[in-house]
Amino acid sequence: MSEAGNVTNAPPTGINPTPQSIVAAVFVAILILVTLFGNVLVCVSFYSFPNLRVICNYFIVSLSVADILVALLAMPFWFIVQLNNTKWPLSRQLMLFWSCIDIFCGTASIMNLTAVSVDRMLAIVTPFKYPKLLTPKRALVVILLIWLYSTAIASSRLAGWPGSSFLHFVSTVSFFLPLSIVVVMYTVIFIVVKIQVQRIGSAGGKDHANEMKAAKTILVVIGAFVVCWLPFFAIVVGHANDPKFSYPMGVYNMFKWMEYLNSCLNPIIYTCMNRTYRRAFKRLFTRVYLEQTVGTSRRGSSVSMYLTRRGSAISGYINNRKLRGSLPHTVVTNLETIEDEGDYESH
Repeated sequence: MSEAGNVTNAPPTGINPTPQSIVAAVFVAILILVTLFGNVLVCVSFYSFPNLRVICNYFIVSLSVADILVALLAMPFWFIVQLNNTKWPLSRQLMLFWSCIDIFCGTASIMNLTAVSVDRMLAIVTPFKYPKLLTPKRALVVILLIWLYSTAIASSRLAGWPGSSFLHFVSTVSFFLPLSIVVVMYTVIFIVVKIQVQRIGSAGGKDHANEMKAAKTILVVIGAFVVCWLPFFAIVVGHANDPKFSYPMGVYNMFKWMEYLNSCLNPIIYTCMNRTYRRAFKRLFTRVYLEQTVGTSRRGSSVSMYLTRRGSAISGYINNRKLRGSLPHTVVTNLETIEDEGDYESH
């Protein structure tokens, strides 16, 4: 998908940064770090807290893995492009690799969001059958199929298809088809919820309210995904329909920025809208802070005890000399003994 843009594909000539390109590259580097931090935090929270290990979050973690891959494998190429004034300074093989990674991660992201929308639909529309319909093992199978599907779509980039037909293909199977499924799922969700609210009013219970909160959170995630990715796919479709399709370089830069910005938005959305994730993040930060604080305190206590005991030994020695006198080698032996004890306690 990267080659659908307006990045200049000139022969490799090295990187020639300017002050403006350096500033743009710094922002890309910050975006990479924020993306990695936020999505790794989601994965660590899922691993650390059992209350997060529900079926819906299986797909959220899979989505975070896709975003981590974007930060590790795709964004570094965008960093180089920005550093070189949007000119491609590397080989055509690496540009092809960048294109495949963009397709792979973008397809994995939206397919995981599609799976989440189906999961929420089943949980809300058929709450009693849901635990039997989507078990943890079946969820893992679905996630495996999502990644295989994404790999197949990305690999098709290597098949040597004519440009326009491939762009139509990847736009359909990686974006517009999954997006249509998502729209249908959420339409069904809100129709069913509206009917249920009319029938049972406020007596639906806490579980129903929690399901709706989860659905709203995922809807915001999907909305952010559409806003960030739709402009880029509009460019892809424009190229597919008209090879002479052109636009200002600044527009392409903005749309590419929006595409990559989406990878760091999901953890922010979870923190703002999902109380369970918000509590998990707070507990995780508190745990790390306490471990560091307690560890520092223990080390400090050991050092203080050692210094106190050594100071006491020296004071005793001086007082001894003043009052009664003492042989030097005896005092040295006492000091060495105390130092050995202090070292043992510090360990």
